[in-house]
Amino acid sequence: MIQQPTVKPVLMRVEQIEALRKIQEQERAKSPLGVAPTIHVIARGLMDKAFAQLDQEA
Repeated sequence: MIQQPTVKPVLMRVEQIEALRKIQEQERAKSPLGVAPTIHVIARGLMDKAFAQLDQEA
């Protein structure tokens, strides 16, 4: 049985991608090894926080 993917692409403005890259570089600067999460991980984390805040307000 073929399983459908559970992820979907999301279109973002250039400014939004630049903001994610800025967060990524801040995380890289904090890391003693100079590593940072991917743009996708950062974006998913921000979405999770936004949805959690919506749940708290409801």
